[in-house]
Amino acid sequence: MKVILTCFSALFVPEEATDPNNQGDRWDCIQGFYQLVNQESEGPQVALRLLAHKIQSPQEKEALQALTVLEACMNNCGKRFHSEATKFRFLNELIKILTPKYFGAWTPQKVKDRVTEVLYGWTLWLKEEPKIQEAYSMLKKQGIVKKDPKLPETLIMAPPPQRTTDSIFDQEDKDKLLARLLKSARPEDLEMANRIIKNTIKEEQEKEEKVLKRESTLKEVESSTKQLRELLGQNTVSETSLQTSDDVKALYERCDRLRPTLFRLASDTMDDDVALAQILAANDELTVAVNAYKEQVGRMQCNGRRERSRSEEDALGKNNGRPHFGHFFFSLFVYQILTFALALICSSVAQKQPNEMFGDTLRSIFVPMETIKSSQLEPIVLHDQCGIHVSLHFAKDSAPGHPGVAVVVISTVNTSALEVKDFLFQAAVPKTMLVKLQPASGTHLPPYNPLLAPPAISQVLLLTNPQKCKVRVRYKLTLTHGDQQLNKTGDINSFPDWTALVGH
Repeated sequence: MKVILTCFSALFVPEEATDPNNQGDRWDCIQGFYQLVNQESEGPQVALRLLAHKIQSPQEKEALQALTVLEACMNNCGKRFHSEATKFRFLNELIKILTPKYFGAWTPQKVKDRVTEVLYGWTLWLKEEPKIQEAYSMLKKQGIVKKDPKLPETLIMAPPPQRTTDSIFDQEDKDKLLARLLKSARPEDLEMANRIIKNTIKEEQEKEEKVLKRESTLKEVESSTKQLRELLGQNTVSETSLQTSDDVKALYERCDRLRPTLFRLASDTMDDDVALAQILAANDELTVAVNAYKEQVGRMQCNGRRERSRSEEDALGKNNGRPHFGHFFFSLFVYQILTFALALICSSVAQKQPNEMFGDTLRSIFVPMETIKSSQLEPIVLHDQCGIHVSLHFAKDSAPGHPGVAVVVISTVNTSALEVKDFLFQAAVPKTMLVKLQPASGTHLPPYNPLLAPPAISQVLLLTNPQKCKVRVRYKLTLTHGDQQLNKTGDINSFPDWTALVGH
């Protein structure tokens, strides 16, 4: 077992197939990996342990590539791999990525979305496996998965090998065989030669029919795409409603029906690189036009709702073209009440400065880690050396009941062979802001174990910014890594815009 583990970890997963510096999927490494899984008796068990660790990586690209490797194994390693992947032992590792109590608070949203796609796809594909059905149902009941994701249209498969396009006459061995058969005086040889000629002619005819069909479809796609683009442009200039234009709608539907036709053509044309490139280019143009139609219709529907809303608001303030005096006196009454309330508030605020009020608010707020949902904002990396990764992750929403308080999670992960202890994170902000650090989940991280998920320390940072200035935070990070003391200070000036931080 240990020998297999060493072989896997040294050759494939950590270094090449999931390297964050890869420009694209390394299919040579991925194929080598799942071939090794198939060869070894304990390959699925060891592979899944390594993949679980990589999928839980705080680096988004590494985790996404590990999920690609997982799907490739599911598609190429058969029943033995499926039965291991759908055991609770591995499913729990995927569930941790989605659960705020574990890694959900700091896992990038793209990774969480991809894990959800994987789990949902397995429920459809592996209906005979009860554990995956139970696990996915639990995620939906707990509200961690709100709705079933839209699955990609293609499986994760290695690119197909280049196939030869030569006909039977172009293949030297068959050409020689046919010449020899035609020279023979034996009836059975001549009969076989006749069959070869007939089959060759039939193949050439079928090939020609495919070419004609492909050219006809590409011309139709080009024409329909061009017409849809032109009509969209005309509607944009004239500001007419697309919803009332039956011609545009019919043209859109025709374009939309052509998309699966192009997919079928592409699958039948894998042996012709030039033709395949033409099909893919046509599909790109068609997709852009179809999406432009959807976007324009959606925009006009939104504008229509706004116009109706404005009309309704105007109607409340009118009475057959004359002012409504009841509304006037009601407005005056409301104005007097608001003026009185504002005077009370102002008198109270002479007594207290804004920062003092927000300071009182911060002292009373506590945000549990398991309630935090991660946003799609890019995390900020503070430290990434010697296996210690410290980063800031931004919550999707402000503190519950406090729309002016931003929530940030400081996540510290140890993937080194040495322990981490005496962890301490401190933060300070300019006078126009206030910051509060909730207690960290711990101060100690054990050495990395390749058979377990990497341990992490999580700490919640709360931030107020009443004047909505650009956020600047000075921090101090101290910890002991093995025998070495880390003492790091720095300024964070790359915070997102304040409205994005508080989820507005």
